[in-house]
Amino acid sequence: MLDTSYIERTTGFSEATIQSVLESFIKFVQLELRAGNEVKIVDFGVFYPKELGERQARNPRTGEQIIAKARTKPRVRFFDSFEKAIQNPKSVTLTLPTSPIPPIPPTIPTALPPPVPVAVAVSRIWHIVKDGAALPIPESQLRGKGKGKITPDTLIWTEGQDGWKSASEVLPQLFA
Repeated sequence: MLDTSYIERTTGFSEATIQSVLESFIKFVQLELRAGNEVKIVDFGVFYPKELGERQARNPRTGEQIIAKARTKPRVRFFDSFEKAIQNPKSVTLTLPTSPIPPIPPTIPTALPPPVPVAVAVSRIWHIVKDGAALPIPESQLRGKGKGKITPDTLIWTEGQDGWKSASEVLPQLFA
């Protein structure tokens, strides 16, 4: 997929953890774009969907005129700060995380570690443990359609929270 050796050396996370985080992040962006949402990452850029309507096209094999279906095309726009950092190598510095993501309690299988939280402007991201895996869920889905996805005993975590806790302990209003 990707050479993760630099990230491994600078963060101390294993290749499997990094691969898992990257795969989860890619799936998250795909889901948000499919839903018509933008995903903004601080100091990086914004992923956004571009809707392309039906249009006339030509079949490259036969030359026949066809109607191309409407579709959504993913786009990314980098922020100026990111582009300027590429031009100025001294501005790109790496800081190691001060507080690593808390591990899933040992009673839960740790086949997939929780994803590294990404600064996303769409909504706050919560991570729930489902079938032994940590799954990211935007807060908007957790409070709306996600009510049926979690129980009061479901373990959840979000950035800034000290360790995994039961949903009833962190979000009692969901079960009131």
